[in-house]
Amino acid sequence: MNHLFRTFGDDFDFIVHTAHLQTMITAVLFDLDGVIADTLHYHYLAWERMFQELGGSVSEHSVLLHEGRASREILPLFLEEAGVTLPVNEHEAFIDRKRRYFRSIVQMRHFPYAFDVVTVLRDRGFRTALVTASARKNMETALDETQRALFDFIISGDEVHAAKPSPEPFLAAMRHLELQPENCLVIENAPLGIASAKNAGMRCVAVETTLRREHLGNADVIITDLRELLALPELRHHPNIMNQK
Repeated sequence: MNHLFRTFGDDFDFIVHTAHLQTMITAVLFDLDGVIADTLHYHYLAWERMFQELGGSVSEHSVLLHEGRASREILPLFLEEAGVTLPVNEHEAFIDRKRRYFRSIVQMRHFPYAFDVVTVLRDRGFRTALVTASARKNMETALDETQRALFDFIISGDEVHAAKPSPEPFLAAMRHLELQPENCLVIENAPLGIASAKNAGMRCVAVETTLRREHLGNADVIITDLRELLALPELRHHPNIMNQK
């Protein structure tokens, strides 16, 4: 684990769009799809299969741009894009079928070193949370019990009233951890997730896994590899450890 940090710790050229992050971070809040789990292509395939049944089509780019939004909010947007209609009273059943199809086709992969990075951060004393728009069943498909145990708190999309870009998902994690916004650093991959973090008053690092950096400009920092998190000055040492020296 230490070798991982020595190899990759100091050689990355960070893209910083605002002032440097301050050294008050005590918790790191991770998105799931596109950050930990490499699943978004399968979400697209599931949406596309469902829309083909209606005689329409959605683009993968649209799915990526809307990632983080609740399915009940995404569906009307996709219906408009596809030029098809679906009675409102059939929306929930349509979404349930999409989710079941997703779980039937997904070939679960995780981004390289994702769990190593989370483990190193925990070893350094940082608390961790998973904040995902995915349904809990989808989250449990993506992460086994050992992987879920790496997070002090997990909240899924069916456990919040307002999805991203609302601040509610990240604020719920913050309140559970008994922290303040300035103590939390969010790791996201999509514009709506970044907006949710900023609306919560939190700083955000965007990882360039699913969208190019021109879509991520509202983040405080843009990285291309999760291992770059370990070199951020604010994540090298937990503030309590620094204060004890």
